[in-house]
Amino acid sequence: MELHNQSDCVLVKQYIAGQTDCLEILIDRYKNRVFSYIMMVVKNRELAEDIFQDTFIKVIRSLD
Repeated sequence: MELHNQSDCVLVKQYIAGQTDCLEILIDRYKNRVFSYIMMVVKNRELAEDIFQDTFIKVIRSLD
């Protein structure tokens, strides 16, 4: 099964079931949009990077 063609819901379910590479696919799908939005709001690259990292850590923890 080609993981890159799967829906977000399927990838999340597979990640929860132990297929950790699904998380990387999800992050790749959304990293540019999320980072761009954060950057637009805070207008500081270092702060945006910190917030971006914290955001995805919270997402991962909420899935675990």
